[in-house]
Amino acid sequence: MTNAVRGNKMRTDYPKLNGRNYQLLFFWGALLIMAALYSQWVTVLAQTDVPNLTVTPNFMGRDLTFGEPVELKLNRSLMARDGRLAIFLGDTDVTALFSATDNKLTYVPQAAFLPEGDHKLIVYSVADSGDWKSLADFQLNLRSKVDTSPGTNSSNGSIDPAAIIEGAGGTKVEFTPNVAINLKGQNQTLTFPREAVPERNPFGEVDGQANIQLKVSRGGWSLENKFDFVGVGFQRNALRFGELQNDAPKIDLSSYLVELSKGRFSVKLGHVSFGSNRHLISGFSSRGLTITVPAGAQNELSFVAANGTSIVGYDNFVGLSRRKHNVMGMSLAREFFKEHPGRLRFEVTALRGSLLPLTNFNQREVNDAEKSLGAGFQLNGNLFGQRLRYSAGYNTSRFRNPRDPNVEQGTELTPIVPVTRDGRHAEISFDFIDGLRLWQDRKLKLTGTFRHEEIEPLFRSVAASTQADRRQNQFEVSAELGDLRITFGNLRDNDNLAEIVSILRSIMRRSNVIVAVPLNSFFTPSKPNKWLPRLSFTYDFVHQYGAAFPNGGEFTSASQIPDQENRTQSANAQWVFNDKLTVGYRYNRVFQDNKQPGRERADFQSAVNGLSVGYNPFTSLTFGIELSHERQTALEQQRTDRSIRLGTQTTWQTPFLKNSTVSLNVSTSIAGDTRRLNENRNAEFDVQWSYRFAIGQKKFKKAEAQFFIRYANRYGHTFDRLTVLRNFNKTQGFNAGITFNVF
Repeated sequence: MTNAVRGNKMRTDYPKLNGRNYQLLFFWGALLIMAALYSQWVTVLAQTDVPNLTVTPNFMGRDLTFGEPVELKLNRSLMARDGRLAIFLGDTDVTALFSATDNKLTYVPQAAFLPEGDHKLIVYSVADSGDWKSLADFQLNLRSKVDTSPGTNSSNGSIDPAAIIEGAGGTKVEFTPNVAINLKGQNQTLTFPREAVPERNPFGEVDGQANIQLKVSRGGWSLENKFDFVGVGFQRNALRFGELQNDAPKIDLSSYLVELSKGRFSVKLGHVSFGSNRHLISGFSSRGLTITVPAGAQNELSFVAANGTSIVGYDNFVGLSRRKHNVMGMSLAREFFKEHPGRLRFEVTALRGSLLPLTNFNQREVNDAEKSLGAGFQLNGNLFGQRLRYSAGYNTSRFRNPRDPNVEQGTELTPIVPVTRDGRHAEISFDFIDGLRLWQDRKLKLTGTFRHEEIEPLFRSVAASTQADRRQNQFEVSAELGDLRITFGNLRDNDNLAEIVSILRSIMRRSNVIVAVPLNSFFTPSKPNKWLPRLSFTYDFVHQYGAAFPNGGEFTSASQIPDQENRTQSANAQWVFNDKLTVGYRYNRVFQDNKQPGRERADFQSAVNGLSVGYNPFTSLTFGIELSHERQTALEQQRTDRSIRLGTQTTWQTPFLKNSTVSLNVSTSIAGDTRRLNENRNAEFDVQWSYRFAIGQKKFKKAEAQFFIRYANRYGHTFDRLTVLRNFNKTQGFNAGITFNVF
């Protein structure tokens, strides 16, 4: 009896805490608290006699126009005692829009634009303790002094691509259409043998996409509409061909969204997403309706009513036509600290959902009707200036399979009893050391994370994908010292939580280590050494085995109890000699060790070596080459397979005409076993020329087009000496296309 069989008694993987364990827990907890206090004390000692932080804007006493950057200058660099900066435009947090360089924060209008008018810009300092302090507040007056007529070029400071129309009473209308038409075709493809000829040979077709966006804003209210359409020329490429076959429309509605919002209030109709509860409903996306209503400054109510699965097309436009195929839910969230969003957030979620055995456009199929009713809560927050972060949740769900005449088909079936099951999860992370300067300008950050998740047997929710009957505990420690990063993790997972003796209990243990360090600049950051590489190394160990031999089940031999270890090692090195030459090397090794009784020799091992070179002799010319060698060995069969692949990629921009590109790809591979029982050779050659041009400059009066022509040649040869079977194939052909983008 090997270590795969641990006896007939189930082993307990999570022992109870005794007196000694409590002492160890107290000791380590006290040690961690002392380490955190020590790091804070060292940081404070290093930050004495420093002037107060002040902020100076670039718009003092004047107005800004569209396209003009907003700059905030600091009198000195930020220090640990300053915490972080937060920038608010009225009640809106716009910190993410600013980029930091040296002692300056800059916002350059590109994809997002600040609204026109008079605003209050406030700069806060957020200390590690979580306290907010107002550093400065300024009056920011934003004026439009540029041409805002439809189609003004964004490079001149306007807000293209959307056409802006200022109406009476401050109404703003933004209209952004886009139409893309794609004409493509392929000549008579030559193949050997002739039986391998494609079904459509030759072919030509027209496809297209259209996107229409319309946004109307007035008095803080905003109404936004987005519609996406897809058109095809070949019936089998229709968006819903898998669902409707030949009845699928060739021009179909792929998605749409209509949103009415003001501040935190919003109503969305169309393709929506809802839920942040891990086990009940998490990021559920479908066609339906969501409503978000603020209840005071700290509370928020959200509702959803959506189709049970993702759909497209004109049918079931709202998403609520099928009464027994929908998901309905609501959530109530509260931020306990108005001035510090995210410090403590509590959210309650309720869900009712039902699914019918329908096949939708992407071939997802429910084999039986399902219903679930559930509720849960989760808590998220942070302490000590976000050094301690935590999240926890608990959920319960009642799941049942209602009777389905299509499944029963007149047969008397045993009814499925509805069950109510629970699930829980928790995660906590703590930065034991943060910003401790150890060497030169290198600062140490040490973070520990613990995760726990347990889902009871038969737990099920129709709006979330979960694996029931499992318990998982994971801890992770990561350290950062400048560009040096080291991570260690350990995972413990098992199933059969009810400990049913006739069912196999599977246990998984996983440990991994990740190390990444740029040797070229770690010791000499001011003068990188081009002869030293950037290194990364990963080691992953996984052990999966059965905890005990089941009694009264279908198991008759110890060889049926799994016991397997997998070890994976990978290393990568990259040398950047200059802006023209880059060399990389990678190595990967996997060993699968089977420990089942009677199958001890059923082991596998593989090793891959790869070399890549990138060379850019000119700005317009890029050349790359890759060489790899792979070796796989099946120890039980005493067989070793090898393969060698050589590939090149070349890109030449503007070789003949401006805005044109030539791409060339060539690759070949040779594979076979060491005893030469099997041989396999493949070769590929592709060359493409593309040309892009534009007509007009203004919105509604311009169009862009891209033309391409491609030649492809494929060759393959396989020879099996055991069965004396030889297979030879070859394909070559031309295809071309042109894509028009209107507006």
